[in-house]
Amino acid sequence: MPDIFEEIVRIRRERISAALATVVGGEEGVPGKTGFRMLVYPDGRILGTVGGGLLEAKVREEALRCLRDKKTALLEYTLNEQSADSMGALCGGTIKIFVEPIQRAPALYVFGGGHIAVPLVQFAKTLEFAVVVVEDREEYANKKRFPQADEVKMGDFVNVTKSIDFHEDDSVVIVTRGHEHDEVVLKECLSKANLPGYIGMIGSREKVATTFSHLKEQGIKEELLRKVKAPIGIAIGARTPAEIALSIMAQIVALRSEGQLKDMK
Repeated sequence: MPDIFEEIVRIRRERISAALATVVGGEEGVPGKTGFRMLVYPDGRILGTVGGGLLEAKVREEALRCLRDKKTALLEYTLNEQSADSMGALCGGTIKIFVEPIQRAPALYVFGGGHIAVPLVQFAKTLEFAVVVVEDREEYANKKRFPQADEVKMGDFVNVTKSIDFHEDDSVVIVTRGHEHDEVVLKECLSKANLPGYIGMIGSREKVATTFSHLKEQGIKEELLRKVKAPIGIAIGARTPAEIALSIMAQIVALRSEGQLKDMK
């Protein structure tokens, strides 16, 4: 059985969600001792233990709820048959368990490895995004150019985009070397069953209008095109690659923060 801390490192690296339940207090005689830990995966599988039996089943249920709601919880259970809030256990005593979701890091997919992509990757890593760069030119698709990127994919833009399964907290930035590549990447992104939460494409208003017109002719619906941030970035008067990258990341963070604020209402 793998070590729980090693497993946490793995699931964060591979962007898998889970919830960690830790026994933080309990009276003598309870089955789960302080420091016992259990990971609960989205499919209900567990790694480790907080004491077994009915207690563990209840904690697993609460951990799945915390994972779904993206909230922590401090659980307290009475392990006897008399108390109104008891679990019907015979061992006696109370136990406290802290549950915390381990969320997958949001991913930024950068299509295009040109001059804007370099500072964009740097900003994104500072903001703790998992970053994937996609390029079809070998001289631009390498870890020497993007040492901070979690992954650099080299290949045809269409095929690579088709191979990616996006999540709602993912972001896509389309900054390839030409409008024809931007268009095919955007088409593939909007054709996905699961769309990333942010899709931005660089270009002038004229180029964007032309691209959207082409995609509508190919069957992409207007309502999907309205989700695209194009021209990309927040208007800050950006001119240099670093300034443009900053405006893009500011837009992504602003959109994410707006969503978090909505969740709190």
